[in-house]
Amino acid sequence: MRYVQTTGKLASSVVQADPEPLPEGHVRLAVAYVGVCHSDLAAVAEGEGDFPRRLGHEVSGIVTDSAAVDRPPGTRVAAYVSYGYASEIVVPAARTVVLHRDCSLLDGALAEPVACVIGGLEMLSFREYQRVVLVGTGFMGLLALRYLTALGHRVLVIEPRAGARERAGQWGADVVVHPDEVDDRMRRTQPIVIEATGAAAGLNLASDLVGTDGTLGILGYHQSNGGARTVDMQSWNFRALRVVSLHNRSTDNILTWMDRAQRSAALGFICPSLLVDRRVNLDELPDVLTGKHEHDAIKAVLCPDADQEPQANR
Repeated sequence: MRYVQTTGKLASSVVQADPEPLPEGHVRLAVAYVGVCHSDLAAVAEGEGDFPRRLGHEVSGIVTDSAAVDRPPGTRVAAYVSYGYASEIVVPAARTVVLHRDCSLLDGALAEPVACVIGGLEMLSFREYQRVVLVGTGFMGLLALRYLTALGHRVLVIEPRAGARERAGQWGADVVVHPDEVDDRMRRTQPIVIEATGAAAGLNLASDLVGTDGTLGILGYHQSNGGARTVDMQSWNFRALRVVSLHNRSTDNILTWMDRAQRSAALGFICPSLLVDRRVNLDELPDVLTGKHEHDAIKAVLCPDADQEPQANR
């Protein structure tokens, strides 16, 4: 088997290894797809974590060997692990979700980020508001937009990149504007604002829009500068903001939401595969992780054998 290993800041390579043993209650997966998450790119860029380190947590595959009664060989699954950048992996069966027959392996791999959106947004109450403001429409922001619009919400999107603004319009945004076009009358008036940038500027803009007794939901994953952010706490105090971190890392919850995410894709409601605009193989992935191949993809995915991609994504 082969896997990608990070050995330090901006250092990543492919390793050849013997197959791992298969403990009781585990399954061996032939990895089909792994989403390349920006949190992994940031971890490699900033040298975060203990090294050597394996990454990759948006995974789908096919069971090739099983020591779990309810996951026989041939079962298509999504897996919630942290070492998915590989040709094959051994996973506890309890950390897998069996895919609906109409969910592709590509949508199955991206069930984890959709699960994060489901779990995060459902921490908020927005049913009584005519409009939700969403700041940032990268991959996670677009998934949040899709979720909100699938429920019929009117969403005002604020996004600096032209391509992302165009995609936001295609994915159902009611209004799409550049940050420089934000009407000053919007500031400190909005009842609910969701920040999905993961950047200081996006967080500052989002918080500046929230009105008195309003809610700021932080969906962006803030890693730059060690995650440290400076906020106008006096202003937050005076407006009595409700600030909600929309990140839930309970394994049981994530697996439940992943099941909902893959069923949503199977039924055609939220299909994250539509946002995939770059595919790489194992040999190409280290250069992607270390920033040697610059790209402006909305979502890149690893397909370990890109030249022999799983037929029809199944």
